[in-house]
Amino acid sequence: MIDNTINKGKTAKEIIRVWRDDMKNERASKNIKGGLCTKKKLSIIIVVLLLLGCAYYFGVGFLPATNVVVTDFQVSEQQDSMTIQTSIATSAGYTRSVKNVSDDPKKMMLKFYSAFGGINGSIGAKSEFDLPLSPECKEIYVLLYDDYKLLIAKNPTTGEWEMV
Repeated sequence: MIDNTINKGKTAKEIIRVWRDDMKNERASKNIKGGLCTKKKLSIIIVVLLLLGCAYYFGVGFLPATNVVVTDFQVSEQQDSMTIQTSIATSAGYTRSVKNVSDDPKKMMLKFYSAFGGINGSIGAKSEFDLPLSPECKEIYVLLYDDYKLLIAKNPTTGEWEMV
């Protein structure tokens, strides 16, 4: 409603023009304020999505690869190290590192880790690993799916390492 005490002495045209300008200014200030809020929300969403993408991209590299099989191996002449070649049993993925998780010196229990870069990422990928071999060691197990499987063992009669 138009206040007549403020607008005394003004024509109706002037009053309407002032009222219209006030409305435009009010709408313009709301649009600017709303626009900033929308940009801020959009920025937050983008940052969260980027963080989730980075967590996935690099996080996969810290998960154990449970689909690794040993394809070949060589034992050094001194019998103090072994080089193993690995492959992935499924269609996607690469390995980047291996860790012996056994406390028993008579057996090695190998846990492989996936490469960085997502499910089929190849950042840091390797398929050949050099492992120190203790003289007491007789068996090498690999984490395959949900359990450790015996893949390489020392023949008790010949003393040679063989694939099981």
